[in-house]
Amino acid sequence: MKIDLENTPFRINRKVIVPTGISMYELHLIIQASMGWENSHLFQFSDKKWKCDIRVQYGVDDEGEWGDFFSEIYEADELSLSEFMLHTNGKSFWYWYDFGDDWWHKISIQKVTKKDLSLYRGIPICTEAVAACPPEDCGGPWGFAEYVEAINDPKHPEYERNREWLGVVGNAKIDLQSVDLKEINETLEYMWNEWKTEDED
Repeated sequence: MKIDLENTPFRINRKVIVPTGISMYELHLIIQASMGWENSHLFQFSDKKWKCDIRVQYGVDDEGEWGDFFSEIYEADELSLSEFMLHTNGKSFWYWYDFGDDWWHKISIQKVTKKDLSLYRGIPICTEAVAACPPEDCGGPWGFAEYVEAINDPKHPEYERNREWLGVVGNAKIDLQSVDLKEINETLEYMWNEWKTEDED
């Protein structure tokens, strides 16, 4: 599947291969690790952005609050990816992270290539990563756009504040495109092994 982060100043995406038997909560953790998020906020999967037919999250709120907008609500740790895809007919769906900053990710199901299959060993793997993830709590797409303008421009009025907020010392340029694919996959493998250990216990 391909994960595209929406409304960013430049393209940010990941391609991952995952077992279809994982839960939607495990998919959430895989997306977090692949993108570079810190799992600090609430999330939701849905078939559409608004007025969706199915919604999946961790810790379902009262039906009365959402009843006019959602017909089916599921707990992320109680629904598998394969079951969710039956509801979406294998079409693209949405992952919404941080309801304050509003990070929307479009999840597209793609054909697995022979090259991808040669890398897949039955555990989640990220095969492609384009550009670094935005910092947590930067103000969503609009705050991130300002951050991108300021972070490497000493003349920008927000330059010092942004670098201090990130804990950056000195004037070294920050590479907004740099992604460590090896580190992502090491994290995914560690997570998978932890899940398997928990299942055995």
